[in-house]
Amino acid sequence: MNKYLQITLLGLAITLPIVTGQSIRAEEAFQPVELDSFITENRAHAQQVGKKVIFQSRPIAFEARLKRHPEEKEMSYIYTALSVSGVEPMPEVGHRMFIESDAGKIIPVYVEKRAVEIINNGLKENDRTLFEGYHVYNYAKGPAVLVVDFKRVD
Repeated sequence: MNKYLQITLLGLAITLPIVTGQSIRAEEAFQPVELDSFITENRAHAQQVGKKVIFQSRPIAFEARLKRHPEEKEMSYIYTALSVSGVEPMPEVGHRMFIESDAGKIIPVYVEKRAVEIINNGLKENDRTLFEGYHVYNYAKGPAVLVVDFKRVD
């Protein structure tokens, strides 16, 4: 059974396992999640708490359609969330893209620098894809996910 510590600082809820410190590594097992349920549950959680909730990042995999290719955008909160959750080494994140679930829910996701080029060169809009990434925090729009890789679904 996992034990967690929840801290609220300046209106920000932070949920961390008692044992902290991790790295984002390719060899971690990405746990499959059903995206529509995942969005609904995590959106409800953030709305119930009434603030952003940071977790120790966990690897997830989900199927979705690419709605918009990665676009460069100034990012700061993702670095705060990754730092608080103990991620080392810190990945480079400067892009976001939009994905669509089977039920038509569209959410933004962060994209790791290494993944941007392979997504831009390997996917077309509306391609059905198995994305791999890390659930970093929840906020009013749902789960905040950092995408690090993908596999096309035929």
